[in-house]
Order: sequence, then structure tokens, then C-alpha cells
Amino acid sequence: MRIPRHIALIPDGNRRWAKKRGLRAWEGHSAGLKVFKNFINWCYEMGVKEITAYSLSKENLSKRKREEINQLSALYEKYAEEALKSGDVERQEVKITFAGDLTAFPKSLLSLLREIEEKTKNFAKRQLNLCLNYSGRDEIIRAVRRVVEEGIEITEESLEKFLDIKRPPDLIIRTAERRLSNFLLWQSAYSEIYFSEKLFPEFTKDDLLDAIKMFNKTERRYGG
Repeated sequence: MRIPRHIALIPDGNRRWAKKRGLRAWEGHSAGLKVFKNFINWCYEMGVKEITAYSLSKENLSKRKREEINQLSALYEKYAEEALKSGDVERQEVKITFAGDLTAFPKSLLSLLREIEEKTKNFAKRQLNLCLNYSGRDEIIRAVRRVVEEGIEITEESLEKFLDIKRPPDLIIRTAERRLSNFLLWQSAYSEIYFSEKLFPEFTKDDLLDAIKMFNKTERRYGG
């Protein structure tokens, strides 16, 4: 079976999963983060080299209640501390980067994220990109500004140099909805897209296998 080198994930449905069960929103996010940890391991077991996940959009950050954002930030801090202490990142040799406007988060979380990036910057076996307070349109605008600031010609190659996510995903997996929601708008031009009806906390390894099977059935034409 042909395994995508780079899989991108839009893990939607955490809040709806919690609401269906009479739980609070942050409990849905907590359940989703547990599944995401499993998702990462499933991908690495199968030979995926790079994962990009839409952890929090700029729209989410601006529209959600402050209490929910604070609880989500606390969850991120918990998992960031675990990543630094567990040794899993070192064993798997994962380079971790964070994309988006991180200045909106508490300094305590920012410090942990920067520590993770610094600690993993020289790993080359696997790559994990986490998009926080991220917008695909904003990413493109920032890249164009950088090209202009550098005084170089605006081409596809020069713009791609300044994007947050450098390599386009081979496969994008979206749960709960059927749209890209402002995610990797430039990079997704020729990506295969798999939509799952499941809410993300319900997502399983079999669902990931179904997505990869779909990927294997398609002939990638890149516009040809």
C-alpha cells in the first residue's frame, strides 16, 4: 500500500461530541487531544513522515468564549509539558514546529512551545506541524509581504519560501464537515481530500486506513 509522505488533519467535532454527551467544551477538546496523540502514532507506525494539524483557527480564537480558550490553552500546556518530559519526541526523532500567530497565547504556553521547537530543531526523521491561531489566507498575505520586503520577484517559488508549511500535503483528512475552512489554501492545490462523517473523538485507526485506501485508489494528476 502506498503511504502518503505528508498527511494534514482537520480534527473537527470536539465540541459537538462533548455536547452530545452533556459535557463541557473543554472535555471534548481533551478527548480530541487524546485521539490526536493516537493519530500521530498510527501515522508514524505506517511510515508517514510529516503531519500537519489544524489545532486552532484564527476564527475559532476570535469567536469562542474566553473561558473555553483559557481551558484549551491549559490543555496545550499540559501536552506540551508531556512532550518535553516523556522522551517520545526524542525516540521518534520528530521535529516540531508551530504555525500561526502565537502571540495571542499566554507567555507560559509560548515559552513551552519555543522550548519544544528549540529542542527538536535538529531532528530530521519525522516532522510535526501544529497550526495554532492559524489562517491560510493570513499565511499567504504574510508570505507576500516578506517577498516584497526582501525586494525579490513574486513567483510561486519565492512565495513558498516564506510560507509557514513548506511541503504540500499528499492527503488531507477532515472530520465532521466537508470543507477546508481556510486551512493550507496554497499547499492544498493538488492534495487528495478525505472527508469522514465522524466527530474527531470517534476517529479510529480503521478510519485512517480508509483514508489511505482512498488515497491509493486515486491517480494524482497535479492538474494534468
